[in-house]
Amino acid sequence: GCMLDGRLYPFGHIERTEDCFTCSCSERGMSCCSLLHAPVGFDKKDCKVVFNRKRCDYDVVQKDDPSRLCSSLQAL
Repeated sequence: GCMLDGRLYPFGHIERTEDCFTCSCSERGMSCCSLLHAPVGFDKKDCKVVFNRKRCDYDVVQKDDPSRLCSSLQAL
């Protein structure tokens, strides 16, 4: 297998690591790509970005009420 951040992964395709990467592990080594896409195009004055580790994604929520999502988002 392959070691990444102190964790052993099996040979083959790894759908998602604990740090939100998708990887390929072989005898030659490991290559990974991030699953994260930073949100852009939101109202930075009234909204903030919160990392959601469970989904490997970001939520853009209202600063004054974090239980409410902001609208008009685009992903990069």
